[in-house]
Parts: sequence; structure tokens; C-alpha cells
Amino acid sequence: MSPATIVTLIIVGIVVMVGAAFVAQSMENARKARALKIKVINERIRRISSMLSDIPHNYMTADLRQFMLTLLKRNCHEILELDPRHASAGALAKKIDELQKQEFKSALDSLKPPFSDPISGQGLRARIKDLVNTIVAMSKEGSLDKASAVKYSNQGKMMFELISVDIALITARNAEQNKKVKVAAVHYSNCLKKLKRINTKNLFNKRIQHLTNKVKQLKQQIAEAEAASKPQTKEQDEWSKFEEQQNDWKIKQDYE
Repeated sequence: MSPATIVTLIIVGIVVMVGAAFVAQSMENARKARALKIKVINERIRRISSMLSDIPHNYMTADLRQFMLTLLKRNCHEILELDPRHASAGALAKKIDELQKQEFKSALDSLKPPFSDPISGQGLRARIKDLVNTIVAMSKEGSLDKASAVKYSNQGKMMFELISVDIALITARNAEQNKKVKVAAVHYSNCLKKLKRINTKNLFNKRIQHLTNKVKQLKQQIAEAEAASKPQTKEQDEWSKFEEQQNDWKIKQDYE
């Protein structure tokens, strides 16, 4: 074998080795990029799933729920496109199909908050805020159209306000139980104003009617209590005048 042939074979061997290494490295880079993308999508699925399970029916519309399920399903399909054998993504996609077929009954007009203390309510507000931020982020990155982003972020903001109403409602009821009628009336009135402001689609008519009756009832109690105290005040005024007259008479007597 001539030296030229040997050199040629060596060069070819080096090229083949370099090419094989390049292909292997490219495949490894692609695998890592795919794994990283799947990890990011899985994190998004985890967050949306957590929000969906944590947010009570009191703050969820059927429309918003379907939207969130659709987001989950779309993310599952994105994973399956990257890895067709991804077991958990396939199982979750099937579960979502079943959930989307189930009838959903919202409890937006419920008179009883799903929490008993303001701290729990604030935790729910944080979940709603997280949902809105997720929707806005998806719109900015181009994975969600602007019209849908505006629609569902507005629904999220409305739910945020509704939780604020329920937090104030608990405060009002506590004041009423402690016989602080005037304080309770103020809190109930504020709840009523907030509800009327966000009731653009007549979703809270039952709540509004209940609060209207409650405010009316408390105002009547306050008026009756004030009316009952007026005779007492009048008697006290008359007694004060009598005491003044008596003092004036005593002064006159002493002077004389």
C-alpha cells in the first residue's frame, strides 16, 4: 500500500470519526434540548393542574374551566410530539378528554364563601393572580392569541374581586355576630357596591339580592335603636335642666 493511500485512508478515517462525533454530539444536544423543553412544558402542566384543583367552583366559570383544560391538553400534545412514548402525558391527555365531557356546575352565586378566614381567602387570591399572570405570559410569548388572553384574564380579575368581596363578607358577619350592627352594615354595604360593579353579566344576582336585604335589615335595626334611645335622651336633658334650676335656686338662697 502506497504512502499516499495510507495518508488518504487516515484522512478519511479522521473525517469519519469527526463526522460521527459531530453527529453524536448533535443528537445529544437535540436530546438535551428536547428534554429541557419537556421539563418546561411539564412545569406549566403542573402549575395549571394545581390552579385547576385549588380554585373552588365558587370562583370558576364553566368557560374558564374549559379553557384551562384545553391548555392542559395542548401542552400534553406538545410533549407527545417531542416524545410519542411519554406515558404520563398520554395518560393525562386521556383524563382531560373525560373531564371535558363532564358537566360542570359553577357556584359563583353561592352565599357561603368556601373559606372561613381571611388568610385562606388571600391564598386563593394568590392562585387567581398566578392564573392571570400565566395567561398574560402566554400571550406575550405568542402561544395564546390576544383576544383569548384578554377574555380569560378579565374573567380571572373578576374572580379576584369576588374573593375580595367574600373576605369582606366574613368580616361583616363576624361584626354582626358580635352585635356591632353599624360596623356590619358598613361592611355589607361595601360588599354590595363591589358586587354590583363586577356584575356585568348578571352572575351574582342572588348574592346582590341577599346583601340588599341584609343592608336594609341592619339599617332598620340601627334606626329602631336610635329611635328607642331618643326618649331616654330627652329625659336626661330635662333632668339636666332641672338640676341647673335647682343649682340656680340654691345660689340665690345662699346669696340672700
